[in-house]
Amino acid sequence: MTTTWSSQARAVAEARERVDDWLIGTKHATYAAAVCRIGTALAVLGLLVSNFSTRDMWAGQASVWAEPARAISRFPELRLLDGVSSDVLTLVYLVTMAASLALVVGWHAKAATVVTFVGFIAIVGQNPVVGAPGDNLLRLTLLWLLLMRSADHWSLDVVRRDRRLAAGKEASREEDALPAWLSTGLHNVGLVALCAQTVLAAMAAGLDKVADRAWQHGTALYSTMQLPESRPFPALSDLISGSGVLLAALTYGVLFSQLFFGPLLLNRHARRVVIVLAVLVNLMLAVMFAQPWSALSALAATALFVSDDTWQRVEDVVLTAAQPATDW
Repeated sequence: MTTTWSSQARAVAEARERVDDWLIGTKHATYAAAVCRIGTALAVLGLLVSNFSTRDMWAGQASVWAEPARAISRFPELRLLDGVSSDVLTLVYLVTMAASLALVVGWHAKAATVVTFVGFIAIVGQNPVVGAPGDNLLRLTLLWLLLMRSADHWSLDVVRRDRRLAAGKEASREEDALPAWLSTGLHNVGLVALCAQTVLAAMAAGLDKVADRAWQHGTALYSTMQLPESRPFPALSDLISGSGVLLAALTYGVLFSQLFFGPLLLNRHARRVVIVLAVLVNLMLAVMFAQPWSALSALAATALFVSDDTWQRVEDVVLTAAQPATDW
């Protein structure tokens, strides 16, 4: 009996040690986090830029038509810009755009993430009528990016840090604000939480769709293709909606990629298939249904499931292609 308890206690101690080592020993998926940062920031920037001319109608004083929806909503973010003038709204709008651009290039990424997160929920939350599921994914992704070290690669922060080290200077206060073990732990916690959120969001969307008879019959996308705002290329929409085989293939492709996204990630080979399928589905949503920024936010979150080895190979290919040709 004593031997059994000793072996069990030793197994528990070893498991705890492995968990502690994984959690605070090394930052994981730093390349994937950088891709997620860039894609998410581009989605925020694209959404704000494309709606800049209608900002007053969307979230300003001209959005009084959305007041009934605000009155029944309990989200406190609806009051962040409530009743502000057009000049104040424009200032917040421009600051958020500048912060999202800084986040794209990785310039003071932590501060840029905070400003982008607050500004985005302040603007988008003003009008619950025109909100989209992609907006919720963006704000949740920005929330977890606050914990992650998303600027360790492909950022101006890395360039600035390397120049300081090359000059023999110490790291900036921003980099030394937290102990290494705590910074690593927060990054890994944010990574796990964001991956779990992405899986749960995809599977919840799939379960919601599979209960609809239109999705079961493979015709759910037909009605969406007939909406004027969802027909950026009418000829392409008519081609697909007129073919029962294409329509069913696309409908079941969307359903399959969402419903089985989580389980298929558990196998290495199946993971590649479902990631490619998710990329194709989001590209279809971007092109055929005029939802580029929602699709980009979903692609940014999907990039977390691509290994760092793959992103390093992509980096090597890009750097090799960018080098000038040598003289033979």
